[in-house]
Parts: sequence; structure tokens; C-alpha cells
Amino acid sequence: MSISINFSQRLIASVLLFINTTAVQAQTDPGFPKLDSAIQSKMIQFHIPAVSIAIVKNEKLVYVQSYGYADREKGEKATTDNLYRLASISKPITHLAIFMMMQEGKLRADQRVFGPGSIFGNDYGPVPPGSQKDLITVQHLLDHKSGWINNPTDPMFTDGSLSQRELIVDLLANRPLSNKPGMNNSYSNFGFMLLGRIIEKISGMSYEAYVKKEILKPCGITDMTIGGNTLADRLPKEVKYYQMEYNPYGMNISRMDANGGWVATATDLARLIVRIDGMKKVADLIRPELLRTSYFGYQNWLFNGSLPGTSTTLSRVDDEYSLVMLANTRTEQNPQSILNSLYTAMKQQIMIREVWPSKNLFKN
Repeated sequence: MSISINFSQRLIASVLLFINTTAVQAQTDPGFPKLDSAIQSKMIQFHIPAVSIAIVKNEKLVYVQSYGYADREKGEKATTDNLYRLASISKPITHLAIFMMMQEGKLRADQRVFGPGSIFGNDYGPVPPGSQKDLITVQHLLDHKSGWINNPTDPMFTDGSLSQRELIVDLLANRPLSNKPGMNNSYSNFGFMLLGRIIEKISGMSYEAYVKKEILKPCGITDMTIGGNTLADRLPKEVKYYQMEYNPYGMNISRMDANGGWVATATDLARLIVRIDGMKKVADLIRPELLRTSYFGYQNWLFNGSLPGTSTTLSRVDDEYSLVMLANTRTEQNPQSILNSLYTAMKQQIMIREVWPSKNLFKN
């Protein structure tokens, strides 16, 4: 009788121990409430409808979260599956595609873009004599040193009815360079749009198809695509964009493919950055000697994207951390306000956290 009672007591104790242990295990990943609170505070401050973030530690995805509403009018809550316009974060993607072509021996940085013996030859018309446009190289476009500047306007934001080809023909024939190629840096959306056309010329594929095949697929990224222009073009998992001063749906996003056209999730970009971060646990797509010729080779770098209705950040914080932040609005008077504020909040909380979950969310 006493043996039976002892057995029963041990059985009950074992069950209670199992329940308690399970409860403890369920609490081993408590989330990141301090970061959540910091971001939600910034969302209130800047009237941001939705934010999505991802944090990588030692090439593992350790935190991914979304906040707010993908569509306020419909009460559609934001999720980690939501797609956001990346704006200028499209440029690092194009840069990597150019590097891939160099790595494969299909392209050189010193190749000229226009004129006799160049990549395009006379595809977009002859180079005006004495214009020096025949001196523009692939490296000049990557470095924003083509000689074209955004004066009087950024050509990528003028006359949205023009096709990419029509835009290139017009600038080649009619807009003079402000300085000799290679001399001065002047941020150029147009230059990266040209790089997209170089990718098409050499690969025989559309820019989007080449990037998906050579860059995104090896990273396990399947949802990224070139976004549409209008609200009616909104993809099934894409957030809605909000902007008081400008219509986020009044731009020719598809024409910006290589300089500002991609849409993606925060996890997509986290998958990408671990394949270009120069670390050892996950093999990089691009050889180190190529990565080191650009900011990709720096210990820390940050790239922001900004369009009406869009604020985005992709950053290699250091040898241990990388982060992604995507939002579906921007502050027009100072477009950097949201970007700087959210980045600072994320970085501060990342640096003071001592214990991280061991689970790699990339494996889910």
C-alpha cells in the first residue's frame, strides 16, 4: 500500500515537474518588450501606420516583428509577411547583381557604357561630340560619378509617361554632364536605372528575372518582386502607403526597378544581408575582394531608402549584428527623421540586450 502511494506521489511530482519545465521553456524567449515599446513610441511620434523589423545576430535571425496596420482603413494588422517598397535599398541589390556579373567574368568595372566599343554602343543613339558621355564607365555609375546631376530635376521623377528607353535617349542627347565622369560624386537614381539596363544587355534577361535567379534564389528569397505604381497594383501581402504631402501612388515605380522598384519583407532583407556580410558561418554570394571594393566591405554600413509613403533601412551594424527596418510612410519635411529615429532606437536596444534566443528563425 505504501509502495503504491509513493509511486503515485512520484508520478504526480513528475507531471508537475513536466508542466513547470514546459512553462519555463515557453518563457525562454520572452520577446523584446523594451524594443517593442521604443518602436511603438516612435510610431506615435511620427504617425507611422506600420513598421516591420528584423535583427540578425551572428548570421542567425534572432528577432522579427511587425507593428501597427498594413491598411488602417480596413483595420488590416501588419504581419511579418507584409511586403514594403524598398525605395533606394534597391540600389544595393543592383550593385550585387553587377558584382555577380563581374565575378562571372561577364563585365568589367572599367567598361564604357555609351559610344563605339562600349556596352550599349549606339543602342540609345550616338554620343554627342565633345560631350564626354562616351567616358562614362560601369564604375562611375556605381560610384554616382557619371557627371550627370539632378539639376534642374531628378530625371527619374520627371515625366512618368516616358519609358526607360525614352528617358535614356533623352538624357544622352539633351542633358549635358555637369562635370567630367569620375570627377565628382552626385547621387544618381538615373545611374542605377542604367545599371539595370546593363544587366539586361549582358544577360539577355529582364533585370528582375536576372536578380531573382542569380541573387535572390540562392538566398532562399521567393517573395521579392518589382512593385506596381497604383493602389490597384498593390500586391496581396503588400502594405498600403501613406503620405500627407504627396500621393505615394503617383510615381512610376516600375520604371525605377534598379534604383527604387523592389518590394520585400524584412526577413527577405535579413536573408540577403547574411550572404554579403563578409562573415564565415554563412557563405557569401560575392567574393571578398569584390565586396571590399564597395561599402559592403566595411565593418559597419547603413543604406536608407525613402520615397513618398516609404522609409527603409538596411544596416550591417558590426561583425555581430545586422538589422532591417521598413515603414509605410515618411516625414516629408525631413525624410531622415523617421529613419534616424527608428534606427537609433533599434541599435540602442540591441546593444544593451544581454540574452538572445538561440533559435535561428531562418529555419522556420
